[in-house]
Amino acid sequence: MKLKRFMFNLCFILLFYFISYYFNNISTNNTTVSYIDTDTEGPVITSLSPDKCEQFIVSKPDIKINYKDENGIDISSVRLFVNYKDVTKNCTITDSHIYYSPKNKFKRGSQIIQLEISDILKNKSKYEWYFTVGTPIYNHYRGLIHSHTEASDGHGSYNDAYYLARDKAKLDFFAITEHSNLLDNHLDCTINNASPSLKWNNLIKSKDLFNVKDKFIALNGFEMTYPFKVKNPIGHINVFNSNGFVSSELNNMSLEKFYDLLYEQDDLIGQFNHPCEKFGTFNDFKYSVHGDYVISLIEVGNGYNKDMSKNIRSYDMYQLALDKGWHLAPTCNQDNHRVDFGIANEFRTVVLATDLNKDALYDSLRNMRVYATEDKNIKIDYSINNLPMGSTIKNTSKLNFSISAIDCDEKDKINEIQVISNNGEIIKSKKFNSNLAKLEFTLKSKKNKFYYIKIIQNNDKISVTAPIWIE
Repeated sequence: MKLKRFMFNLCFILLFYFISYYFNNISTNNTTVSYIDTDTEGPVITSLSPDKCEQFIVSKPDIKINYKDENGIDISSVRLFVNYKDVTKNCTITDSHIYYSPKNKFKRGSQIIQLEISDILKNKSKYEWYFTVGTPIYNHYRGLIHSHTEASDGHGSYNDAYYLARDKAKLDFFAITEHSNLLDNHLDCTINNASPSLKWNNLIKSKDLFNVKDKFIALNGFEMTYPFKVKNPIGHINVFNSNGFVSSELNNMSLEKFYDLLYEQDDLIGQFNHPCEKFGTFNDFKYSVHGDYVISLIEVGNGYNKDMSKNIRSYDMYQLALDKGWHLAPTCNQDNHRVDFGIANEFRTVVLATDLNKDALYDSLRNMRVYATEDKNIKIDYSINNLPMGSTIKNTSKLNFSISAIDCDEKDKINEIQVISNNGEIIKSKKFNSNLAKLEFTLKSKKNKFYYIKIIQNNDKISVTAPIWIE
């Protein structure tokens, strides 16, 4: 009997200890230690200084990043990179923040910051962002400067075009450039007087209705259209800032005479449109002093198809024209013929200008502060010796290159930056897999050279800048 009672008490005691152990290892929210063991999330950032994309800050800002993790921070894992340079050894690091005070001033422009950090369970996080030092000299304005409506060989009205470009595509500027030979009374008009053409004058009236101060600039021009269904076609040229227009059907209007006509006017701006075998390559880009004086732009991207393979890419023609001596900036335009103005695809012409007004835009187009892109929101900065794309540099011994490319769309990674010179030579390149990319280096100066930048993204999007010329 005593043995049975002893065994009963022993079983009771064991059961009591088992139940106590079970309940002591379960929290009120049913979370156990095993949950912590399966945590796979790395630390998170709680605040940044300077913040993402912040601008207009001092030239030597202190950098502080606050972070946290439920399991605790592995302080030995924390690493900070500033413009790809590891500055960790110069930082103050705690389990809640990292602090870095730069010794030297930053150069004007975008500064790329990268943080690597792990918790005590070895879950790693990587963060990357940028801020900008100094007040930008130029703003980046996005638009299109080649399109057609029902007034020539397209569809939709002038109002349709400006409305879609401004209110749907959210462009900063947009130009309608009808084929001059398809406008009414085109043979009676001159480069300074198009009063005989009702279509031209209606375009001017429509343009004025859509201008919004500091928000949207409606532009107009005309496309000089030499026939292309012929052997060895000449090509098409857009002209901006003229009071009138001329037609290719005028007697003796050769390409050379057209260059001379434009040169004789004040403040006109020309663009070589879609150079290719189908439409023409402007007599194989035979150099003209008068033509080079007026024509400052060349289309490297042309088309309104969403499938990029169906559009015209003319990067080889851009290189050819530069090698022939032309001073040109690249553009990307949709050349709309449907009612899809601005919204057809992501082609954009980006202009670096001080203000969003007609005079400032035309000054930048004329001085080639321009880049062409197949991505609607990539931001590219390029300078040599602090002078922007489109500049000419004389009498210098060293060339200090500064290039940055930023795309805030996560899927639009930057794969490579190339620096391209005469005859298509790639004199410098760097691979990336990031939305932020920066390249800085120095070269010994050589005369009669030019350098432009090509950005290649992971989805086959290409962007190119105007060159900087060295004399």
